[in-house]
Amino acid sequence: MKQQNNTPLPSQEMRWKQFYASGYEDILQQEFPNQTTWQFLEKSILADENRHDALVYFGRRISRKELVEQVHLWGRVIKGMGLKEGDELLLFGPSLPEFIYIMLAADMTGMTTNIPNLMVMPEAMDSMVRKSRVAFVFDGMEETVRKTLQREQFEHVVILSATRSMGYPRKLVASPVNSIKHWGLHRRAKYMTADAAIRRFGQYDGPIEASAVKGKVSFIFCSSGTSGKDAVHQVGMSDEAVLAMFRNALAFNRKGTPFREGKSYCQLPPFLCTGFFVLVIAPLHQNMTVYLDPRLSVEQFIKNILTIRPQITLATGANWVQLIRHVDRLIRKGKRPDLSFFRFPVMGGEGCTPEELRHINQVMEACGSTVALTSGYGLSETFSVSTVDYEPTGFDKDYSRPVVCVGYPFPGVTVGVFDENGQELGYDKRGEIRVKTPSLTLGYLHDPELTRDRLKDGWLHTRDIGELDRNGKLFVYGRLAQHVVAENGEKVYLFDIAARLRQDPAVKEALVCQLQTENSPLAAHIVLEDNVRESEEEVLRRLDGIMKAYLPSGLRIEGYRLEHEMLKVNIVGKADRYYYSGILTGYITF
Repeated sequence: MKQQNNTPLPSQEMRWKQFYASGYEDILQQEFPNQTTWQFLEKSILADENRHDALVYFGRRISRKELVEQVHLWGRVIKGMGLKEGDELLLFGPSLPEFIYIMLAADMTGMTTNIPNLMVMPEAMDSMVRKSRVAFVFDGMEETVRKTLQREQFEHVVILSATRSMGYPRKLVASPVNSIKHWGLHRRAKYMTADAAIRRFGQYDGPIEASAVKGKVSFIFCSSGTSGKDAVHQVGMSDEAVLAMFRNALAFNRKGTPFREGKSYCQLPPFLCTGFFVLVIAPLHQNMTVYLDPRLSVEQFIKNILTIRPQITLATGANWVQLIRHVDRLIRKGKRPDLSFFRFPVMGGEGCTPEELRHINQVMEACGSTVALTSGYGLSETFSVSTVDYEPTGFDKDYSRPVVCVGYPFPGVTVGVFDENGQELGYDKRGEIRVKTPSLTLGYLHDPELTRDRLKDGWLHTRDIGELDRNGKLFVYGRLAQHVVAENGEKVYLFDIAARLRQDPAVKEALVCQLQTENSPLAAHIVLEDNVRESEEEVLRRLDGIMKAYLPSGLRIEGYRLEHEMLKVNIVGKADRYYYSGILTGYITF
């Protein structure tokens, strides 16, 4: 459908194609043979002929040959446990080499890897794992999911230690501590260590490689973005969808070839599938070496960036902001770090403010980087990247809007913005973002109604609010569910309220949420700029006046709470809205 002025709609005109490198069409038209993700990946790993290490884990280098051997070993273990093609196995854990081995081994043997998000309630977790008979769990997370693993359905539970793949002497220090901590657990009948599982089941000598089955769920990831207000649902991903994303990435890689020899640094847990693709399996396919670290702290992220010096990494805006603040401190001390190693630094999951991104890029350029921080937009439902604001060189970015630009659609991806009646909008019009791509999920597990509601006519209804500019670049404002309704029926988005608060020169960051109490009142959490000359009360009183003029009649901010340094984030680096909505004291009211 065209607009009345005969101007083509964005999803028809696709102005974003101007950003693609020549030859991308040929790659997108390639037909990959029917194969599993592992069959596709193994060919490229072996073709490297062991010239580049596959993984580095706490200093220990794992060759491509060893990676392939470990995947086959764990394939024998899985088959030796009695699992068959189509069965589901469970993975709980961070970025450990064993988790990569097991995920790929499960795909090789024709099984489904279920990777639940640990940030859900116990009853939701029980629903997510109801089909699994075998579980692999990181020993640091075993206590969190112990009640789930005690269910009779689990025949085998393999405890994976973070120290197993470490090199010496670090392993000598850490291993005894873990052994003492979990010695009683390993003595229970169905529980065993990784090495015990290999001894018991690794001698399986039957066939282990399965043929690809079209339409089979190969990986189960979690999504909260499109599935409703702060709800977590599981999405099923097929091998065809994963390979479609590889095809898209190969077409993208023609522009500046960000995926080529070098280092990728992965701190993200494997249930975040965008990170799993961008930081692990895409780099492995392109002869890169993947540095793994299961420690999720911001401090460890900063340390690893400056010591590993990776060409590719992906983190949330909160981590990038903290990295640059650390670099700022070093510069003030006369120690300007070298950031010239970056080739494809990516901000995803949750971004930062345009002002913060401007400062990040200014500091990166001053420290020798030839590329700006790349903002991206990815979804579990599309397996990975949907849009990316990537340029192989330069720092020309748009900071003019209340949110950062997340770039143009990835090759093979179509994006449109739609109104509440399902009509596509033109450029610079805000509405619901919808995405169409061959890498789309098969659907939401155990929820056909949600699948029908979110997947229509090949489009994924993301439930995110955004707009496309005149070049076809996307700006994402927030989730559709994050709104309140005023007395006059007007829908007011919480992210718009926060953006209005940030316009005040004294405000560095703001988050607006509904408190978990009766009537769900609105509360604002404020981080002030450094060296604000006014008193805190003067700033908050001014903000309250601004809100009274901004908000519709009958709607108001009930309380303001000052936060220090930056907003609290959850384990994956996103602003912890659930945490802030549960804070019921410490507010200043007017």
